[in-house]
Amino acid sequence: MAELEITTMTPTPTATIPPSISPYWGWFTSVFWVILLIIILVIVYYMIKEIRLWRNTPKLAEIDLEKEKLNLMKAEMAQRGTPFFRVSPEQMAEIRTLDEENAALATDIFAKHSAVDKRIERLENKVTITKLDRMVEKIKDEEKKLR
Repeated sequence: MAELEITTMTPTPTATIPPSISPYWGWFTSVFWVILLIIILVIVYYMIKEIRLWRNTPKLAEIDLEKEKLNLMKAEMAQRGTPFFRVSPEQMAEIRTLDEENAALATDIFAKHSAVDKRIERLENKVTITKLDRMVEKIKDEEKKLR
């Protein structure tokens, strides 16, 4: 008979290494992503804030300039007696008369323009009526020829 040899497998001993990782490492890895997300959100918030300030600053400066202009105009209107520029009463009277003449001329020009436009429109309408009358006469002549 053949000899049977029975061998049992014994596990090879492995050295157990005590964990050198801190027990808080697992907690830190789970919280790390939350902290990182919060930091990223804060950075994005400040970037958006700076972009909005960058866009609005010129508009705010323009509004301030307009306010200053209005304040200057109010101050000028409050003075009434002494404007920012000195003009003698004779020059002011001449300016007023020229302004009145310009207004009268502008009114005359508008009236003449309106009259010319209306006359041109009337002439165009008369020409159109004449053309249409001639066309009607031609059509009647052709109808008579066909009968």
